[in-house]
Amino acid sequence: MSRLHLGKKGEKAHFFDQRPRKDASNLFGRDEEIEKLSRALESRSWVAVLGPRMVGKTSLAWAGANVFAGKNGYRVVFVDLRDTDTFRGATEKILGRLPKSTLDKLSKHISEVSASALGAGVAVKLKESTSARQALVDAFSTLKDTVLILDEVQNIQQGVPHFLKALGSIFNENDSLLIIFTGSYAGVVRKLFESTHEDPLFGRIPIEIRLSPWSEDVAENFLETGFERLGIGYTRGELREVIRRLGTLPGWLNLYGVRRYIERDHERALRTAMGVAVREAQKELEHLLEGRTPKARAVIKLLAFGATWGELLETGITKGALSHLLTILIDELFIVDKDESGVYYFSDPVYRKAAMGLSILGKDAQR
Repeated sequence: MSRLHLGKKGEKAHFFDQRPRKDASNLFGRDEEIEKLSRALESRSWVAVLGPRMVGKTSLAWAGANVFAGKNGYRVVFVDLRDTDTFRGATEKILGRLPKSTLDKLSKHISEVSASALGAGVAVKLKESTSARQALVDAFSTLKDTVLILDEVQNIQQGVPHFLKALGSIFNENDSLLIIFTGSYAGVVRKLFESTHEDPLFGRIPIEIRLSPWSEDVAENFLETGFERLGIGYTRGELREVIRRLGTLPGWLNLYGVRRYIERDHERALRTAMGVAVREAQKELEHLLEGRTPKARAVIKLLAFGATWGELLETGITKGALSHLLTILIDELFIVDKDESGVYYFSDPVYRKAAMGLSILGKDAQR
């Protein structure tokens, strides 16, 4: 069973931590995935870390990249793309995380460099006349012995073909630049895996590492280990209640652990964690339902209780729309499963509760 190895003074208070784990010794329950990612990088492969929100994709990318970098003299560059939906915007954000020496070589593409409002790297603005694709290719060609983590890359929707062509060029020309993509199986990631003979990345798809929620045993061991290290009293019934209500996604269990460490009260910590988790899940479901008919909303609410294909069609949704919606929920968000009897259901208790609480009409209709 994987455990954290905390030896430095003061580290025990951070056993439960909502920030990404950058050190493999601080990443619980993912030893096999760390080793697989490190081996993939050793083979000069690119990697796609896939999974639902709060499962620990960013932590695995950071920790695995640092293991490889430490052994091979590489540096790690991390780029958060969660709020970036265009290729041009992604290019500017990537450039803003690169070393100043690299930016100096790209002056012909850049109109402005300023302090970042987020405090990470700098804010870069491309010249209106410059090609984002060429700027990215020129930037990537200068990066030697680098592991680049593109976090939540699936959010890039506009300009994906140009992005893929830039990646294809770099894969061929710079074998010392290794890229880790994290996100769900959507957008850019889907295109990477579905490349055809005509695509620049054909035959060079990333190595896929799919993260699932922990098993109940690992989740319970995680909570137990943290409570024991932090000197927090607990009962077996409390552990079971946390897992039953929050599920086994590491992010939500970390949140509960943080609140339990601060509050020293199980009920209060669980109530707080559950409230935050359900609100975040409802936001994601509302985002998914934007622009869809009320029938799609009815499908989501039915899934909270479990329903067959035929029962879901009784909402009036078309077969094509239902198939597309289920594909997103199953293959991209990883929050719906189908049992042996053909019943589709929310596998995660937080999303199940969030779906139950969705308004029938939606936000727009309530205004």
